[in-house]
Amino acid sequence: MTAKRSKTLFSILLATTCAGPLSAQMLSEALVGAYETNPSLQIARASLAATDESVASALSNLRPQVEIGGSATSSENYTTNTDTESWTLGVTVDQTIYAGGQNLLGFEAARLSVFSDRQELLDTEQDILFAAVQAFMDVRRDAEIVRLSQNNVRVLNEQLNAANDRFEVGDITRTDVSQTEARRAAARSNLVAAQGNLRVSQETYRAVIGEYPTAPLQPTNLPRLPANADAAEQIAINTHPRVLAAQFDLSAAEVSLSSAQRAKRPSITGSIAAQRADSGSTLTTNPTNSASISVQGSVPLYKGDALNSDIRAAVANLNASKFNLQNASLITRQGVRSAFANWQAAVAGITSSDEQVRASRIAFDGVSEEASVGARTTLDVLDAEQELRDAESASITARRDEVVARFSVLSEMGLLTAEKLGLDVALFNPEENFNAVATGSSALGARREQLLDRILKRSGN
Repeated sequence: MTAKRSKTLFSILLATTCAGPLSAQMLSEALVGAYETNPSLQIARASLAATDESVASALSNLRPQVEIGGSATSSENYTTNTDTESWTLGVTVDQTIYAGGQNLLGFEAARLSVFSDRQELLDTEQDILFAAVQAFMDVRRDAEIVRLSQNNVRVLNEQLNAANDRFEVGDITRTDVSQTEARRAAARSNLVAAQGNLRVSQETYRAVIGEYPTAPLQPTNLPRLPANADAAEQIAINTHPRVLAAQFDLSAAEVSLSSAQRAKRPSITGSIAAQRADSGSTLTTNPTNSASISVQGSVPLYKGDALNSDIRAAVANLNASKFNLQNASLITRQGVRSAFANWQAAVAGITSSDEQVRASRIAFDGVSEEASVGARTTLDVLDAEQELRDAESASITARRDEVVARFSVLSEMGLLTAEKLGLDVALFNPEENFNAVATGSSALGARREQLLDRILKRSGN
């Protein structure tokens, strides 16, 4: 699978930093699987489609309302022995001519809410892709620890056989053999625990990505991060869905306040009606046709303080939206700096763990040589070997933590999306459903929306 290069300005952040001999694109495949199949992401997309309908509902207030109605009556007069029948059929078209701008603002507020929900969908997408990275790296880590544990059991089996041979010739005591047996039993227990952890990680992988891993996992095409936390923070403030959603919410709150203030303005509606009626008996008929045009106007004078209450509520919501934007910015700044610090610590952890492995291996080799000439005990050898295994396990975990921390920074920057990563996948396009329900997928609907945009701009909203 070949990763597409992102066409955004953030594509410079992506570069291949490590490559392995196996499954060169396996991490990309896991991310694609999560993007295409994760049920939580599907739920979020369906919820966005429901929000799109609020725009269609708001837009309906700007369109004519057409109703057709009719009635039919039949009666019989037993005195005159006549039957009387009547029916009517009419069509009425109602159109709001002027509503103080409320309908236009209602449409704009609904559209801004859709834009906010799109950003929340991207935030959900980031969460899912980050969970996929964690699941991927957890399986890889646990598989490596299982391999390490299996090798440890094999080595201890060989050491136990050698200890028994040396005991037979009186070179070591029964205590030395028992110590080796105890260490092998512990290694077997650790192997069972490691295999259990691997199964748990595989189940998590399947839940997030949609299938079990089928090949050795090798992280490749890892994102390259900015040189410092300041640069990462600047990108995060401009691109993180959390901040952008709060900005759209603030704009929607401003529009809603303007709409509430305009509720005190006059409103004018027009109506066109046409009707055909017919009535008569067995003796006569009286067909009639009629049509009418009417215009009604009203001015709200008093509604039990409901209008003022709506304005006060809109002001409170606007203030809350301002604080929400501030909070979103603070959370984003803190999150990206914390993630960047964790990543730097993880990078340092790899260096430290590699040094620990190197030193532990030298120590183990030295203790083993000294034990062969009687300068060290069996317990010394077992302890040195255990320290080496612990160091190797720490090195495996450190590499897992570094990759996860790297993607955590990317997520806090707002760049952990399928589009920004350039994943080889058909991107979800929210405009398709929005255009279908809000404009009817027609040229007339598109022109109507453009006209509304121009009206809103001229009115300063």
